[in-house]
Amino acid sequence: MTIQFPAHTLETAPEEVRGAMDTMQKSMGFLPSMLAKFAEAPSLLMAYQAAAAFFEKSSLSSAERLVVVLTASYMHNCDFCMTAHSWGARRHGVDEGVLAPLRAGQPLSDPKLEALRRFVTAMVEKRGAVSDPDKDAFFDAGYGTRQALEVVLGLALKTMTNYTNALARTPPNPEFGDAVWHRRT
Repeated sequence: MTIQFPAHTLETAPEEVRGAMDTMQKSMGFLPSMLAKFAEAPSLLMAYQAAAAFFEKSSLSSAERLVVVLTASYMHNCDFCMTAHSWGARRHGVDEGVLAPLRAGQPLSDPKLEALRRFVTAMVEKRGAVSDPDKDAFFDAGYGTRQALEVVLGLALKTMTNYTNALARTPPNPEFGDAVWHRRT
């Protein structure tokens, strides 16, 4: 028996998350299907929003945060997150020279961003137990212990979203248009 995870609307969502969902719908012009699925567990939706807000305030630049979220989402094969982050990046004018390789799981031309991408990859593959050479390459690129721990925050955020989207089979919204990314087989 396969149980379907509900995709809530503002009317069907638990009361405690309706405000958050309404705010997101007004800000984006539509309700992301991920939030519609997250609403089934209000604590998950609220934890996601809190973690996302703290990650945005990290010392990582917007380009570096994008490297973290897209690298993790690519490795977790999350079509919703790959799509949503690509759509957002394009709306904010992110260089396709950064976005396209991340969407393809390919190296970046910027050495510092590539060191970050490799570190995130190692963190996901090794479940955090990265080797000294993995850490050394990251630190040699100019990152510090603060940024290493902020990568952990970004990965925690992506674990919540990527795993939930896989479990609930969250489809990307049609509003994302040509940013839709399809799962690797």
